[in-house]
Amino acid sequence: MALSTTHSRPLMLTTIVVWVLLCLLSVTAALPTAPNINTRTCTNYLINPSFESGAIEPWLPIVESAWSTRGVFANPFTHQGTHYYYAHATSTVESTLTLSQSGLNAPVGATVDCYAWVAGKRGEGVTRIEVILDGVSCGASQFNVGEDGWKKVGGKVKVIGGVPETGSTLAIVVTSKSAGDEGWEVWVDDVGVVSC
Repeated sequence: MALSTTHSRPLMLTTIVVWVLLCLLSVTAALPTAPNINTRTCTNYLINPSFESGAIEPWLPIVESAWSTRGVFANPFTHQGTHYYYAHATSTVESTLTLSQSGLNAPVGATVDCYAWVAGKRGEGVTRIEVILDGVSCGASQFNVGEDGWKKVGGKVKVIGGVPETGSTLAIVVTSKSAGDEGWEVWVDDVGVVSC
């Protein structure tokens, strides 16, 4: 008994589809895998950038006006890790905190991501933050009344170099023109002068 052509077409069509799928699978399996292009490494030129040593060194804190508390502390409020730098100004008039680190070996001419994670708290007025590398602003921001939480302050800049043969200098400058009787607070963590 001969098969009719109408009954053999679905069987033939199924065979062709299976054959095409098998061909595609064998070609896909034979293709080489793409290399991982995200293997670049990044360098943070700062020492103790997140204060995780529990000490302030090699950072240099400079203050103007009255401050009741300053230093490296451990607390769950960190941006990441276990430690951060904290300062509480009791001054109701202008006050400034500068955290700086010198001797950074960032290559002159390289573009780096220059930043600090900062949090602030105050009852009135404004806290202004600026991150500076070798006299060039990496970026600035501010905290107003009622703001809390961490902000990344900074951006990408080209390294121009500091004093010859001593490396670059990073400064985080935090200022307040005035404050209420309770003063104002600032937290600094996870600072970077990073190139990839």
